Amino acid sequence: MSSRDQRDAANELPNQPAARLAWVIQAPTQQELKRRYDLWARCYDADIGQPEDYLAPLETAKVAKVHLRPNARILDAGAGTGLSGQALQGAGFTDLTGLDFARDMLAAAAAKGIYKETIVADLSQQTALEDHAFDAVVTVGTTSQIPAESLRDYVRVTQPGGKVIVANWVEAWVERGYAAIQADFERQGRLALIEKGEPFAALPTTDPEIIYEIWVFEVLR
Repeated sequence: MSSRDQRDAANELPNQPAARLAWVIQAPTQQELKRRYDLWARCYDADIGQPEDYLAPLETAKVAKVHLRPNARILDAGAGTGLSGQALQGAGFTDLTGLDFARDMLAAAAAKGIYKETIVADLSQQTALEDHAFDAVVTVGTTSQIPAESLRDYVRVTQPGGKVIVANWVEAWVERGYAAIQADFERQGRLALIEKGEPFAALPTTDPEIIYEIWVFEVLR
């Protein structure tokens, strides 16, 4: 059977959750990645929406609770359908803004009533968000997909003394160029890595070989 026959003819998605995950994250361009995420939006939560299927949102929320006030202004960058926002809300955070480039994914997030605001924007370039608009940026599972230039915007929109909390696929951090931008910020005295969490399997039921760590940065100026 061809790969085309194995897919839902209406939307190209492979039939199995693990295959859908692989198909989406292997998109060859950012535009194609956006298109595939929008196609995946209708079954994304069913595929990986259970806590036991996707551990990164809850693990990230636990770390955020240690470092942030409950009323902190938080940007959930790469919010998708709002799984990370739900975890943050469950941890007691009340001032959440969700941002994603995939309109259909973000529409699903907005429907959950988690966020004060949802914003469609492409983090591969500087967004229209104001400088120092947030106390923290939280981004979960994005480092393998969103271009590394997004880190510059995270630092720009976070107020001095605020935090950038990353549920990080460490392999991608280096390969996609985040590490170089981090080093540049550190040389400028603008960013400090203050905590590295223990490695864990972020997707134990669909791809247990993907290992994340929760990293916490402080924006210095």
